[in-house]
Amino acid sequence: MSIVRWDPFGEISNLRNQMNKIFDHNFLKRGLMTATEQFGPRVDLYQTDREVVATAELPGIESKDDIEVAVTPDTLSLKGELKRFKEVDEDNIFHSERYYGTFSRMLPLPAEVKPEETLANYHNGLLEIRMPKTERGQKKMHRVKIQ
Repeated sequence: MSIVRWDPFGEISNLRNQMNKIFDHNFLKRGLMTATEQFGPRVDLYQTDREVVATAELPGIESKDDIEVAVTPDTLSLKGELKRFKEVDEDNIFHSERYYGTFSRMLPLPAEVKPEETLANYHNGLLEIRMPKTERGQKKMHRVKIQ
């Protein structure tokens, strides 16, 4: 009989691997996300000197008519519905990860925008929204001379 050195960290690693198999390795990450982040469209939001731009992932939405975009000077609102590609009886579904149903997102904007001049374009599952900033929303930089 040979003597084997006990490795407590190896035991912990084995336990973690077993737990990952039971749950899912992303279980904790998904558990910390809000329902909106899990099931609403993913949105990137950035600003330039003159505009605020949002890009939303909306795969599976076939028509721009299934999306509603509303803008106030300080908020972007997205609503829509993702329908199943094919009607399937719930009892026959073995595994489903995709989200179906209505969604709604409200995002605060980093600067004041002009809602009436906002433009949106939907192509290949991506919705791009360009919102021009108001004069107040455009931050003017003033360089200060160092003495």
